[in-house]
Amino acid sequence: MAEPTQPGDARIRRFSLRVLTGAAVAGTGLVLILTIGVTRPGETPPQTQPAAGARTSGPPPGATAPPPGRLAPEDRPRESDLRALDTWSNEIAAATKLPARLLAGYGRAEMWMRAEWSGCHLSWATLAAIGQAEAVGTGPLPVPEDSWKQWSARATGDGKQPDPKDIDDAALTVARSLCSTGADLATPQGWWAAITGSPTLAPEAQLIFDTATTLAQAAPRA
Repeated sequence: MAEPTQPGDARIRRFSLRVLTGAAVAGTGLVLILTIGVTRPGETPPQTQPAAGARTSGPPPGATAPPPGRLAPEDRPRESDLRALDTWSNEIAAATKLPARLLAGYGRAEMWMRAEWSGCHLSWATLAAIGQAEAVGTGPLPVPEDSWKQWSARATGDGKQPDPKDIDDAALTVARSLCSTGADLATPQGWWAAITGSPTLAPEAQLIFDTATTLAQAAPRA
């Protein structure tokens, strides 16, 4: 896409919190925040590995991943894709009854993740479901302060700093935090690990799953 700026190269910390086990923490239940680098769109992101002794959340028995729903428009790095994104978001809004402005932010984040973390396969439907579960209404996704410090990025090329009140920036930040786990969200193991690995999202994991499934199924096919 022509509009978004590229995320910075500064070292940042991963969003997902893991329980640190072993003799070094002797019954304290301390939290370890894993650190990885940020890649620019088009670069190969670093491979992430669970820390020694860390516990990886898995899906409930028999669980599946939500269907992806209709894909957001193709990312066009050398030309504007705003018209295609607006058309897509209006069509999804008519079917799901969600505001087109919110859907455009979720769709833009999905487009970004295809380049930044191509193996993540994050769907706009999951971001929309998180928004519904967190009761955002017509506003941006709420982002925990620590996550914002680690993963915030400006989604449009206007030269401004990322703004947590901007739906595009908030959606992109949440998307980056989920994909930073290295999980493939198209799989049950990856989707549930990414959602339940977030302390703020874990209690709402089943609701997010159900809502993402409903939204994806309601969206019209291409």
